[in-house]
Amino acid sequence: MSLKPKVLIIVGTTASGKTALALRLAGNAPTSIISADSRQVYQGLDVLTGKDIPAEKANLRLFGLDLIAPDQTMNAAQYSDYARKVIALEIKEHRQVIIVGGTGFYLQALVGPASLAAVAPNDRLRQELNRLPLGELQHRLKEIDAKRLAAMNQSDVANPRRLIRAIEIALAPTRTVLVGGLGYKDSPCRFTWIGIRVPLTILKERIAARVEARLDAAVTEVQDLLAAYPDRSLPIYTSLGVAPISRFLAGAISRGEARQLWTTEEVQYAKRQLTWFAKQQQIIWYDLDEVSKLNLDKLV
Repeated sequence: MSLKPKVLIIVGTTASGKTALALRLAGNAPTSIISADSRQVYQGLDVLTGKDIPAEKANLRLFGLDLIAPDQTMNAAQYSDYARKVIALEIKEHRQVIIVGGTGFYLQALVGPASLAAVAPNDRLRQELNRLPLGELQHRLKEIDAKRLAAMNQSDVANPRRLIRAIEIALAPTRTVLVGGLGYKDSPCRFTWIGIRVPLTILKERIAARVEARLDAAVTEVQDLLAAYPDRSLPIYTSLGVAPISRFLAGAISRGEARQLWTTEEVQYAKRQLTWFAKQQQIIWYDLDEVSKLNLDKLV
């Protein structure tokens, strides 16, 4: 029996160099790169969300970017359904597939059993839970699935949408799977995870430099977003950097303060990513000096 082809997953914190590594590994071989970033699925905010789109190359295909409008939503199950279909099609064309991303729950949904993440939305339950305060949502999840609550990071525990989704999954009696999902048995591939390890001091420097380089363009993007989509309850407004830039545009803070607040948000997010990655034992980690020596043939 022939082995299933390998799909490479490159993970790391924001500003760790994931996309650059994927492009270098792809070289001139027929390669399909899939972004696993919960904010890059939105149209717009290209600079702010770090869509490092390379110059067009005949051998390269990009997926996972600009999938939905700013006033739409995409949950982990929907992303998983989309990405698995892309993987299956690209493998049929004998292309190397590389997944690049730092959104843990997207990756978990993609590689895990479909029954864990692809539970169909329960609109009636969501309407009921949306009326409850944060503390009650936390209490309910603890009663239903204490282990699930304990496994969530502090950001998710304080996020009503994430709590509601966790309750929804925990209560699904038959683990109804969305059409099109691929579980372990019918997956057309094997996943190989590699991670880029960057010392925190260097990471902070990289984040600060990237924020400064992108700030002016990001201000324009947020200005356009506010004009086109004034409803600030939309999930896209939770993207890193949007809140401080919005305050700058309103005249509440200076450019320098907006830059510092955005930088702080990025650093805090990187720390949350590290917490999630630390729990993923399948990741093979490489330091920065080792990353430059990686070869796609040896990895896959």
